[in-house]
Amino acid sequence: DESVNKIKIRFQKIQGFPTKELRSIIDKGKKDLKEGIIIAYAVHEQKLGIAIGVTKELSKKFSAVELVKIGSSVLGGKGGGGRNDFAQAGGEKIEKIEDSYKEILKKLI
Repeated sequence: DESVNKIKIRFQKIQGFPTKELRSIIDKGKKDLKEGIIIAYAVHEQKLGIAIGVTKELSKKFSAVELVKIGSSVLGGKGGGGRNDFAQAGGEKIEKIEDSYKEILKKLI
C-alpha cells in the first residue's frame, strides 16, 4: 500500500491467478482499505487481466472505468468496462505492468 495525494493505493500483481477471479481481490481490498483505490493485475496461462476498485466515496471523484482504460491501453489491451467503483480489462504485454500502474497513478495526482 502507498499513499498518493492523500489517497490510499493498493497495488497487487498476482501470478497464476485466474483473471476472472480478480473481483474477489478487489472486494477484499476495498474492505481492508475502507477508503482507497485497489489496482490488481493477474497473470494466468499467458493471459493478463487488470481490475480496479474505487471505494464508494472516492468513486464520486475517480472512475474505475476511466482508470482501467488507461492501464489497459499501456498493456496493449482495448477497452475495459464496469462501473465507477469496479472495472476490469485485459492486455497482452505482461512486461508493461509497472508502466501501466505508473500511468494510472498520474491520473490520481
